Amino acid sequence: MGDNTPDFGLDGHVVAVTGAGRGIGRAIAFAAHAAGASVAVGSRTLTELESLRDAIEADGGCCFVHPLDVTDLASIDSFVGATVDHFGALDGLVNNAGDNIGRAALDFTEDEFDHLVDVNYKSVFFMSTAAARVMSGGGAIVNISSQAGCVGAPGRAPYSGAKAAVNNLTRTLAAEWASMPIRVNAVAPTFTRTPLAESVLAGNEDLRRSVEEKILLGRAAEPEEIAYPTIFLLTSAASMITGHTLVVDGGWTIV
Repeated sequence: MGDNTPDFGLDGHVVAVTGAGRGIGRAIAFAAHAAGASVAVGSRTLTELESLRDAIEADGGCCFVHPLDVTDLASIDSFVGATVDHFGALDGLVNNAGDNIGRAALDFTEDEFDHLVDVNYKSVFFMSTAAARVMSGGGAIVNISSQAGCVGAPGRAPYSGAKAAVNNLTRTLAAEWASMPIRVNAVAPTFTRTPLAESVLAGNEDLRRSVEEKILLGRAAEPEEIAYPTIFLLTSAASMITGHTLVVDGGWTIV
């Protein structure tokens, strides 16, 4: 196929991942390394990031660790600036950091609502704009959304609303930045076997059965099953894909 052969790798690329210390973020960061990228990872828990860095470096990769609070604009600017200072460029960003609270809509406090919107939506906007300013040669952004942003999610009203906002923000930024050229896409996972999800399901067999029944493939996803589609969207193999939300849900949202 010559020059038309798609590149499914990230050799020579610098990819930043937020919320990279555990779960899906950790899997995405390691998968980006495995695809050939140098990786910048950020979160509020440096010990988790240092463990990830050690694993990537032991595998022959390059990993830059920097503290990051995605609800703090100064912290976002510091993280992006330090990444560019360290590697000389930023080619890809994965907005993975997020949080969730399960509760009836009538019982949420204003502080809880503000926290969930700040972490799951506002942070995506300001991380993306900070990254776009330094992607001088173009780049790719992937926002980790949720199936809860695509269908109704009783018991998770602020979270699902914020994730739906992320899906539309993805379309809007993709349209606005196409000429730069920066591609912007989203991945919307189903329940995934992360520490957060397992803590929700622990001891609640009724909820676990309900989740497994709604996922047509019959099980929760592994973090790597979310990471691999995310990496694909960062690569030039996805060069004609922008503004798309890729639902990785085992069939949850199709029935």
